[in-house]
Amino acid sequence: MQVTEPTLLSAIQQGTLSFAYGVSLELFGLFALLIVAAVWLSYYRTTRPLSPGWKVWFIGLRSAVLMLILFCLLRPVVNTRQVSPQDTYLAVVLDNSQSMSIADVDGRTRRQAAAAEFLAGPVVEELAESFQLRTFAFDQTTRRIGDDGDLGASGAGSAVGQALEAVADQLDGLPLGGIVLVSDGADNSNVDPLITAQEFGNRQIPVFTVGVGQEDIPLDIGIVDVSAARTVLEGSVFTVTAALRHQGYSGQEVEIAVLDGETAVSSDVVTLGAEGVSQRFSLEVTPSRSERIVYDLTVDVQPGEIIEQNNFYSFLVDNADKPPLDILYIEGHPRNEYKFIRRALEDDESLRLATYLQTGPEKYYRQGIKSPTELAAGFPRSKDLLYEYEAIILGDIEREFFNNDQLRMIEGFVAERGGGLLKSGMVDEEFIGTPLVDILPVTLVEENFLPPRLRGGIRRGDHPAGGLFRPRLTRNGEFSPLLRLAGEDSDNLFAWSQLPDLQGVYVTGRIKPGAEVLLEHPSLQFQNQALPVIVTQRYGSGRVIALTTASTWRWQMMMHSENQSHETLWRQMLRWLAVSAPDRVTLEFDREFYNIGDEVQVTARVLDEQYEPDNDATLWIQTINPLDEVTDEPMEWNIDEDGVYRASFTADQEGVFDLLVDVTSAAGEEGSEKQAAIVVTPSLREYNNAGMDRGLLGRMAAAAGGSYFDLNDAAELPDSIEFTPNAYSRDVRIDLWDEPWLLALLIGLLCLDWMTRRLRGLS
Repeated sequence: MQVTEPTLLSAIQQGTLSFAYGVSLELFGLFALLIVAAVWLSYYRTTRPLSPGWKVWFIGLRSAVLMLILFCLLRPVVNTRQVSPQDTYLAVVLDNSQSMSIADVDGRTRRQAAAAEFLAGPVVEELAESFQLRTFAFDQTTRRIGDDGDLGASGAGSAVGQALEAVADQLDGLPLGGIVLVSDGADNSNVDPLITAQEFGNRQIPVFTVGVGQEDIPLDIGIVDVSAARTVLEGSVFTVTAALRHQGYSGQEVEIAVLDGETAVSSDVVTLGAEGVSQRFSLEVTPSRSERIVYDLTVDVQPGEIIEQNNFYSFLVDNADKPPLDILYIEGHPRNEYKFIRRALEDDESLRLATYLQTGPEKYYRQGIKSPTELAAGFPRSKDLLYEYEAIILGDIEREFFNNDQLRMIEGFVAERGGGLLKSGMVDEEFIGTPLVDILPVTLVEENFLPPRLRGGIRRGDHPAGGLFRPRLTRNGEFSPLLRLAGEDSDNLFAWSQLPDLQGVYVTGRIKPGAEVLLEHPSLQFQNQALPVIVTQRYGSGRVIALTTASTWRWQMMMHSENQSHETLWRQMLRWLAVSAPDRVTLEFDREFYNIGDEVQVTARVLDEQYEPDNDATLWIQTINPLDEVTDEPMEWNIDEDGVYRASFTADQEGVFDLLVDVTSAAGEEGSEKQAAIVVTPSLREYNNAGMDRGLLGRMAAAAGGSYFDLNDAAELPDSIEFTPNAYSRDVRIDLWDEPWLLALLIGLLCLDWMTRRLRGLS
């Protein structure tokens, strides 16, 4: 409720009216009754006869005149509390965040309208007559404004609660009589402004809020959120997903595009749905060069849009050259699948395929090795050797090739190391009951328990499971990045329809809970499930693929030599497996994208040579900002998490920040480094849901004992502040007897009495 200078009516309502000469209101009421009685007696007889109605008129009129004279003679006063002129301080706090740049106040921006009223307008001049003024501006931080009224550059966030606390801290020790907060109500900080306002109310420091801007933005399309891969491998396709929300454009077609500089690398025309509801749209992008690329996501600005700033957003994708991912391939005999898998990866510099091929009894052939000793003893017999790889492919290999320790190492490689495993083709029944079966996304069934028509499996012959078939993409497979052959959905389905038939499928048991079938047999079923051809699942920290055919080589051998479908599919599957395996040093960030002014939380996870958490390492993080300024600081071990180290810094500039973490092991092992980058962009937070929040501002004012005003009603603010109680108010008496309106009322009643008496011929 707004409080202004007391009047007779408000004083009667609030019970603050009294008489300076000590007469009570009850006694005044008695005098009023006596006046009415005396006037009635004086009109008992008149010089001219009057009707009862005219008698009542004259009695009431003359009684009102006499009671009004008595009221003024008794000196009515209002008892209230008022600020001590020039003895109390008042803080005027102006919102200077980016949302205040929205031009929705009679053609002016919110900042311009607020500055015109509170930096150079009559409101501040009137407030200065009663208070010592201190003016502040705030966004994420709060600062004093000089006499020139320069608000400075706008900030990327709003911290209303922190602004109130900062003002109280800066004016600590001074008699602060109140705070005027001029804002659109946007708040995206971690401090609840209502709690802060309540604390001010408890200290008898009222907060008066002034709302700036429109509550509802009638025409706007905004990017709410963007998600994309932070890191991709050379030649990979990644998906950019944009969430859009709009007001006033239902059914409108708009173009969204991803730009690399001035070049559109992907675009689509989409139709907007219902107002106020977020819609997600996806675009597929293939990086054009091997480096870190800052892309721009854009939505065409539509006619009448009030806010254009939220139609653009930037994000970074790291496509820089990286060391190849190491993949170990164990194969039991030189089958076609082996030859064509190796051929598919020949020109892919992001993957290194180290193969161990059994060519005969006790005869093995190594390819793709990087040193003469690699795989010299066959399958690795220790964790440190096996964990050097990011993924494993097991081909048509028999159980006797592995000892029990090696099978347990494979299980640990996936579950603990986070490596990937692909099992291709048929699985030796002797693996049933071993850790390998626990990893696979399908259960295994002995051939003797299969229906006769499904026996024989992957082998050629008269069995249905050994015949030609055209695999069918499941719904998940249609949209999986592993099986993507073209960017457009229709083109992808067409590309799959052109692939040759496969030959033979290995029959497994039921799909395990949590597994995802991407490709399946079009007609054969076991236990009421279509036979899976490609199945994926997460296992522990790693990923697993079961490929139940050995004939994907037909996708290359029986296609034109220029067709790259076979190469694309194998590269995508192996990259998906291998990238899940963490390095010994990994960097994580607390969010996907950062805005100017955000605090960047960097987490480093460090593993020793056994891929166990390392709590004794020494880490330094080097940060290079967009101006090429370098800072170094240590990373602190998080005592609650093994192998986890943390550091933070403020992203105070727009552009790309390069990070380098240097790790030195306490055990004297050779140090390692890890690089990463983030892009810092202007915030979308200030432009989404950008309508003025009258509700928040009103609740804050009520909690602090103040009042809320629209900017158009700001002229009423000085009176409200002056007569709103605060910790430094004093009791005052305000005389009402000499109010001009009382004199005017008295003269008016006397004139009316004289004219009506003359009209009726009375003396």
